[in-house]
Amino acid sequence: MDKELKGNKFYNYKLTIEYDGTDFLGWQRQSYSKETIQGHLEEKLEVLLKEKITLYAAGRTDAGVHAINQIANFKTNHKIHSDKFLYRLNSQLPKSITVKKISIVPEKFHARFSAKQREYIYKISLRRKSIEGNYYCRIFGEPDFKVIDNLIKFFIGRKSFFPLTKKKDDKHNFICDLNLLTYKFYKSKGEIIFKLRADRFLHSMVRSILGCLIDAGRGNITVEEVKKEFNAGEKIKTQYLPAHALFLNKIYY
Repeated sequence: MDKELKGNKFYNYKLTIEYDGTDFLGWQRQSYSKETIQGHLEEKLEVLLKEKITLYAAGRTDAGVHAINQIANFKTNHKIHSDKFLYRLNSQLPKSITVKKISIVPEKFHARFSAKQREYIYKISLRRKSIEGNYYCRIFGEPDFKVIDNLIKFFIGRKSFFPLTKKKDDKHNFICDLNLLTYKFYKSKGEIIFKLRADRFLHSMVRSILGCLIDAGRGNITVEEVKKEFNAGEKIKTQYLPAHALFLNKIYY
């Protein structure tokens, strides 16, 4: 039951969070481990506020995935003085998790259900990187960008992305409106930065789409094969790119 239904005065707060997901099992709290983003944040909030706290996030990122601007909200009967509270909260969190901003929001605001769009970026490097390598997916050889462009046009739009998710239960709703799928190739750096935006993303959908693009761009699968399997609602036989190069970039409300 939501706190505001209990008859007391409660405040709704929004957090903007940045984290390095390398050492965590993802956002969502797990009963068998405390090593989740949600778990760490709720634990520290409960210590400071001395009450049970439940966080709701806009995007439940998988293990190893990072966030630049994750949004979460929680309700409390304490009125928070933002700057002082932010300092105290961050001082107790692991260095890989930073709450960038805290603000009071309307009672009905919900980080997940109020969100209109979610945006991710994915970093690929054609070269070995000693310093930032942990945040890039390394591939060997420049892909065929004309093939990638062709496939991007096919994926854009509102459709079922069942063929590009790990979910196998056909009772789930697989319809997503993918309205942005673009990239920039920085030839001098040997980097490809993808950006994707949709109303929602399925489990591992981003990494599957990009794996499909790279496989097609390297000739491991043809555009015709992808289109045929996708239109038939069959799981596409392609790779999932690794999680460590994926970033939740922005949430639109």
